[in-house]
Amino acid sequence: MKFTIERDELLRGLGRIQAIVERRGTLPILSNALIQVSESEVTLAATDLEVGVIARLAAEVEQLGEVTLPAKALYEITRELDGSEVGFQVIEGSRVQIDCDRARFTLLSISPEEYPTIPGSDGVTLSRIEASLLSELIDRTLYATSTDETRYNLNGVLMESADEGKLSCVATDGHRLAKIDRSLPAPLGFLEKSIIIPRKGVSEIRKLADEIDEPIEIGLGDGFLIVRRPGLLLSCRLIDGEFPNYRQVIPSDSRVRLVIERDRLLNSVRRIALMTHERSHGFKFVLTSGQLELSVTNPDMGEAREQVPIDYDGDRFETSFSARYVQDALAAMKTKEVAIELVDELTAAVIRPADDPDQLAVVAPMRL
Repeated sequence: MKFTIERDELLRGLGRIQAIVERRGTLPILSNALIQVSESEVTLAATDLEVGVIARLAAEVEQLGEVTLPAKALYEITRELDGSEVGFQVIEGSRVQIDCDRARFTLLSISPEEYPTIPGSDGVTLSRIEASLLSELIDRTLYATSTDETRYNLNGVLMESADEGKLSCVATDGHRLAKIDRSLPAPLGFLEKSIIIPRKGVSEIRKLADEIDEPIEIGLGDGFLIVRRPGLLLSCRLIDGEFPNYRQVIPSDSRVRLVIERDRLLNSVRRIALMTHERSHGFKFVLTSGQLELSVTNPDMGEAREQVPIDYDGDRFETSFSARYVQDALAAMKTKEVAIELVDELTAAVIRPADDPDQLAVVAPMRL
């Protein structure tokens, strides 16, 4: 194997795959990147057996071949190189020599025959979706996924077809929920039933969508979601589990509806959160005539209280929420005003953009 590649091109490719590799895994091969050299290009690939990335890069090829090299070390070496071109060649069997300007490195390779197969797009029917739309769907929901590995069916984002030709994405960790519906020019042909995309895969899809202004191709393989853009393919193993019936936890009849400036409320909650207990992050949410009062009493630190003028003339209403959950929900809504819908002190609150009925967050109350 022998080839020369532009340093910046190589760095871009390595930057996309090095986030995938397993650094503490039980299989040493998974900390390596697979490098395959064909007649006109170099393919970089990495997988952790759940998410896989394949990047195709232009290069001047002298000799075909394939090797695996430590992905993190290769990325860091390439990032520090000064020259514009990097040369690779295999020497002494399992050793790969890397030359750039006056610098030379030699890395040890693990046999590429040990590298797991990464799903590709052969035989997969792909549909097109705008990258900006995909980014929005992820940004509005990813924060609410669960990090509790024992609840694996909540460790991702649900994607399903909704009414009126819309695409729906939902995430929940059992204490909060985020949901957004968006219209599509054409339905996604592969989405005959709902799928659950794991959190890590969703994060990588978000990075991919951020790199391009053109539509992205997306489709369903055998247990994998395939996402493709020119020069890059991402595969993501779907979560094989049943997503809970999220519709039954979204309150339908609210007793109180408040419309508040999003930035003002978000900043108030952030200030109050400075005094919340590090374990519960809880604060009191009290409505009285013309006023919303946020307050915290922390035995280890002290107290905090802030009043927000609002248009409200009903009875006193008192409940408590996690400041972190409320902050996350408000931060994910890019709108001037939000509506907060309340049923009673023991029922979850619904937060939604005041001008967008197709997006919402549900936050369960707390006991303080």
